Amino acid sequence: MIKRWLYNARSFAAPQNLMPSILAVVLAINVEGFNLLLGLLAVFGVCMVHLGGNLLDDYFDWQYELLTYREELRKEGEQAFTDKYPYMRDGSTTVAQLRNAIIVFFGIAALCGAVIWIFRDFDLWLVAIAAVAFVLCYFYSAPPLKLGFHGLGELVIGICFGPCLLCGVYQSACGGLFSSDGTFAWHILALGCAIGMFVTNILYTHSFVERHVDDMSHKKTLAVLLKTNFWGLTAYAFFLFVPFILVLLCVAFGYIHWAYSFVLLMIPQALWLMWAMIMFAKNVEVPTDHPRRWLGPMDNWEHIEKENRYYLLRWYTMRNINTGFCFIIAVVKIALLLF
Repeated sequence: MIKRWLYNARSFAAPQNLMPSILAVVLAINVEGFNLLLGLLAVFGVCMVHLGGNLLDDYFDWQYELLTYREELRKEGEQAFTDKYPYMRDGSTTVAQLRNAIIVFFGIAALCGAVIWIFRDFDLWLVAIAAVAFVLCYFYSAPPLKLGFHGLGELVIGICFGPCLLCGVYQSACGGLFSSDGTFAWHILALGCAIGMFVTNILYTHSFVERHVDDMSHKKTLAVLLKTNFWGLTAYAFFLFVPFILVLLCVAFGYIHWAYSFVLLMIPQALWLMWAMIMFAKNVEVPTDHPRRWLGPMDNWEHIEKENRYYLLRWYTMRNINTGFCFIIAVVKIALLLF
């Protein structure tokens, strides 16, 4: 039962929040007030929010029958991602069961948050960060706001799983967003914004390649609002490359050690992905049978339908860039502690 719901909630996407969460804990090491158990509890809570949010998105997509538009386009020979809530389409899961699973995931996350809040002496910053993240996550798909239908979905998810995530987990792990002399940890916010842009692009990858489907279903994603390939790709490049600039600025202003510049090792993957998105815009096919290993892991690639690989190749690569970026920063932090 648990394994089935983890699969339904697309746990394969966990690295996009798991690595940033672990990074926040690593960055909190050696900061006054550090507590490993509270940090790990926050990581677990974030994962529960992510899985619950995925199911919540499925719930509202099911209510509005958005998959119907994709299936119709597929029949007409168009590219459209149709691997959406298969557990609902095959009749193995009822709407009531889906609602209950959503409640369980968010309930576990709330319990984790409550424990952290108590041990952190009822820290109001934790409440504020959690409240902003929950409201944005819920109304991403839920009425009356339905932010994901009005061009704000990508930015909302970026804020939730970028600055809110990194600052929230960091504060949970050490309570150190503000030092004893009142100085704010600007480098944590900057890194959170950088990761938020990557997370935004993970979702925007889907929005860009599926914009014709979303437009037909009256879902006004950011890609639909931007309309043209030029502006759509410009936005993609902004979210893809500005994070590296933010790290370099933090180095230049002395907020972090120069060794964090090693994140530039992810630039080749970013350049390839930008090229792949340009090729998609030009309707030029990119080979998907055997993805290049240096692009990172492509989970269960041999079992993915060929009709969906055009999207997942780009999605996995963007996810891997985010994961690699976080991994490099974590390794540098640990190396600086040791040496």
